[in-house]
Amino acid sequence: MSNKKEKWDGKSRPSTDKYRDNWKHIFDKLQQEQRDLDESYQQSKRNKKEREENEQYLKEIKKKL
Repeated sequence: MSNKKEKWDGKSRPSTDKYRDNWKHIFDKLQQEQRDLDESYQQSKRNKKEREENEQYLKEIKKKL
């Protein structure tokens, strides 16, 4: 019986065009979402810094009045 199939190792996947397309579809989307989240987080940090600076400025003005 020489035409016995190789045993599947449970890890590797057949590399077909459909598999590659699905992999790209899933993981490219996840990478884009991560980039969007990172940008949103950076914008939040900038907004917080600006808000703190504005509050500090207002406190200084109130002291002068």
